[in-house]
Amino acid sequence: MSDEFAGTSARLHPTAGHHSWSDPSTLSVLQLMVESVTEMIGFQVAVLSVVLNDDLVTVAYAGPEEFREPALTTDPVWVLDPVLEQAEAWGRFRFLAAEDIVGEFAGTWFETVAVPTGGADAWHPKDVLLGVLTDDLGALCGVLSVDMPMSARRPDAPQRRLLERYAAQAERAVIAAFEREDLLQQIAHAESARRLIRSASMPAQASLEAVLKHTHRPLVEGFAASGSWIQVLGPEATRRGYARARDGQVVTLSESVVDLAGRLAPVLWDEQSVFVFGEGVDAGLSPGFVDPELLDDARRQLHELGLGSMLAVPLGVGSDCLGFLALTRRAQDRPWSSVETTSALQIGHDLGAALMTARALERERDLVGELQQLDNYRIHLIETLSHEMRTPLAVISGNLEMLGEVALDETAVVFRDAMTRGTIRMTRVVDDLLLLAAISHPQRPRLRAPVDLNQIIRDVVDLVGSTALAKGLTLAMSPPDPDLVVSGDADEIDRLLSNLVSNAVKYTRAGGTVTVSAVRHGETVTLEVADDGLGISEADQMGLFAAFFRTTNPDALRESGTGLGLAIVAHIAQRHGGAVEVASTLGKGTTFTVTLPVR
Repeated sequence: MSDEFAGTSARLHPTAGHHSWSDPSTLSVLQLMVESVTEMIGFQVAVLSVVLNDDLVTVAYAGPEEFREPALTTDPVWVLDPVLEQAEAWGRFRFLAAEDIVGEFAGTWFETVAVPTGGADAWHPKDVLLGVLTDDLGALCGVLSVDMPMSARRPDAPQRRLLERYAAQAERAVIAAFEREDLLQQIAHAESARRLIRSASMPAQASLEAVLKHTHRPLVEGFAASGSWIQVLGPEATRRGYARARDGQVVTLSESVVDLAGRLAPVLWDEQSVFVFGEGVDAGLSPGFVDPELLDDARRQLHELGLGSMLAVPLGVGSDCLGFLALTRRAQDRPWSSVETTSALQIGHDLGAALMTARALERERDLVGELQQLDNYRIHLIETLSHEMRTPLAVISGNLEMLGEVALDETAVVFRDAMTRGTIRMTRVVDDLLLLAAISHPQRPRLRAPVDLNQIIRDVVDLVGSTALAKGLTLAMSPPDPDLVVSGDADEIDRLLSNLVSNAVKYTRAGGTVTVSAVRHGETVTLEVADDGLGISEADQMGLFAAFFRTTNPDALRESGTGLGLAIVAHIAQRHGGAVEVASTLGKGTTFTVTLPVR
């Protein structure tokens, strides 16, 4: 009887962790091995099976095609137990003569063609001859089965020695194949973890806590680790730690271990190295500056947590060490491979970049929050001061009006008129400040009513027209577009256009022209106010829409103003989902363009 097995026995402690072999070169080497057995030792059939997750799986066959199909089967490994119990040991091989077989064997067995020979050493079709292949720890990793000797006789002593040699080669080939598959899986898992870590370089809104949480699962799965720990270094206020077991349970670490991470990480980053330590393990960088008592304490904590070793990886970007990554394994788990340590160091760079981005985003969010608080305070201060100024200004204005009814000498009239002008100017500043504070407040709701721009333009031109006429200017309005309706606050848009047209009239000399036009382009309306007045220098255009900005042009400075008009224009345009731009040449004129979305 010749046997083909596909199985592994729990009693024989089969090699675990493999489901299939995906590398064709591995199978090619094993196929060449069994073919050499048939060619060099004198057997017509040779079958090699390996242990894969409690199954004995055929991976190579050499022999007649008629036996290939029954040979390529899969059985549980325990079908070997009765054979091994009854068989005679010949080194790695086990021989069970047909006449010594007791009972029927479970699993898949096939019987070769009978070879008619005589003598006590004649090969019987039901004879079993198989080599038991074990790994370096003595665990079953495969079976080499041979059948149909060319001589039709059972192997003699020289042939047994030759069989033993080939069994040893087959054993090393199977172990090497398992190691290669292990290596390929480690590379695949480590690369998968690295891709996931890179994906955690994360959405722009991700917090540092989210980065730490997101990376735990790909790390423990990609490196077959029992847990992970990421310690973010830096000032105490920004320091963060995230230690979890494989199932996500929180792991509490002592201050001494955290201190060890803080000491170890910068040196590892400078050396671009990783460090493996644990009970009986000390590999990689062994920095002398680290207190041996700290290492002993870390080993003790590993032991208390049921862990055997820890892979320590520095995290950073450029010359900056940002943190520390620790991956742990239990005492019974396999040791860390060079592929894993190399990949872990690469992940230290990727995760360091993710941590830097997340930390920068957190600082940015904190800064934005502080700026918002400051802006709210500014708005509140402006509103308060403006309201406080309104009352005394109203009193002054009222008294000045009463003085207008009193007979005063010429000097007193000059002083009264100067105070009146000053009061009017201060009142205008207060009104503009209140309006700017209101429209720039982030919580102030905006009206979304239909606004007819044609009507707004007519109202503003009518209002400012008398001033333009008195100054000797031409205030023109282009033919109206019939479909100029936007969504928003009519009072605010009216104020926007009034400020632009008033400025254009103010800074245009007698005989000049101011033109107001509006045109719809698809889903937007373009509103333009153009003049051929003083113009604005390129330097002044940079700060034109800032509050209280005043031009450096001496001709323009002769005209009074609060410096708030264009800031109000910009805020109103922005509140309505639009924008304002300026195009100007000093001495030739200016064009302001406001773009607003249609209703």
